[in-house]
Amino acid sequence: MNAKELKPFYNVGPGDFILDFLDSFGWTQNDLAEVTGFSLKTVNLLINNKQGITPETAVTLEKVFGSPADFWIEVDAKYQIRRREEQDSEKNELTARKAMLRKYMPVAEMKKKGWFLYDINTLDGIEKECLRIFNQKTIPEEDYNQNYKFCARQTKFDYDYTKWYSKTWFEFAKLNAASFELPKYDKKKLESIAAHLYDYTTKENGVSELIDDLLSCGVGFFVLSHLQKTYLDGAAFICKNNPFVVYTCRYDRIDNFWFVVAHEIAHVLNHYDFLNEPFLDNLDEKAENEREKQADFCAGRYLNQDKVIEVGQQYGKYLNASRLNLISEQSQVSVPVALGMLQHFGLLDWRQFAKYKEHVKDLIPSELVRG
Repeated sequence: MNAKELKPFYNVGPGDFILDFLDSFGWTQNDLAEVTGFSLKTVNLLINNKQGITPETAVTLEKVFGSPADFWIEVDAKYQIRRREEQDSEKNELTARKAMLRKYMPVAEMKKKGWFLYDINTLDGIEKECLRIFNQKTIPEEDYNQNYKFCARQTKFDYDYTKWYSKTWFEFAKLNAASFELPKYDKKKLESIAAHLYDYTTKENGVSELIDDLLSCGVGFFVLSHLQKTYLDGAAFICKNNPFVVYTCRYDRIDNFWFVVAHEIAHVLNHYDFLNEPFLDNLDEKAENEREKQADFCAGRYLNQDKVIEVGQQYGKYLNASRLNLISEQSQVSVPVALGMLQHFGLLDWRQFAKYKEHVKDLIPSELVRG
């Protein structure tokens, strides 16, 4: 017998027990057929485990051999399960892998966004995707289930799937970041950008100019849309010795863009030594830890937030378009940014001045929108 013919175990069925009883009794198959009233064909099928044990058959075998009816039913059930596991091992493995994938990833959404390169309805495709994302053939479940806080502020949606989907998002963010070729990170240049960030908001092409300047000083930037239940607005992390700022465009508004990017720039400048663990930010929620509070504070400073609030408070809640423009001029930030701040701090209703809430996604170079 060669190695391929070796089996780790023999699947024992009810027919094997029937044969043992026949040997011990000195009976032939004909004898059993006469005693039970089964046809010789039925006896042969039972002995070869090709016919299942019904309750009636089990009771008959109990009367003949003395073993309880439930013994025969249980032996047959276990035999059938093992046989199907052997026959469908690849199918069962595929089912298990697909289930695991869907446990940790919003698969339908990711398919729609084109995030998968291979057919994840096959074992080969799933293994190739896992190799591409994790450098191993299966999802690292232990990594997904550890207390991985991402240095992010916590939210009321802090369930397991939020943690799992956030990790998946971050793995794809790293894949995208790895494709960039950037100059060496220049901290002084980034500090200069941050110090004049408010200036970019008022320029006609301020969004693209900022992105160009970030890339030129060795800070990667791209858009990677958030995944359901992650509630992510942006992220900051290190890849290949370069810091990256990622925007999700969860809220496709120009004011949201400026604050999220300012917040992530603040992480890069103030928390560079901690960027090996990513900052994944949901900026809807109030900052709880000190690093998030510091990033919020610095982002406000980069965007002249105190000046906006100071001037805005002079007019109270009764603002009109002309006064909004005056606030913008005096604080040296764009109207949408000033409006967003006033609304965020409750000085204006969110429904007011909707026409100033400009979209931002179309202002970002298409090659930097990664899905």
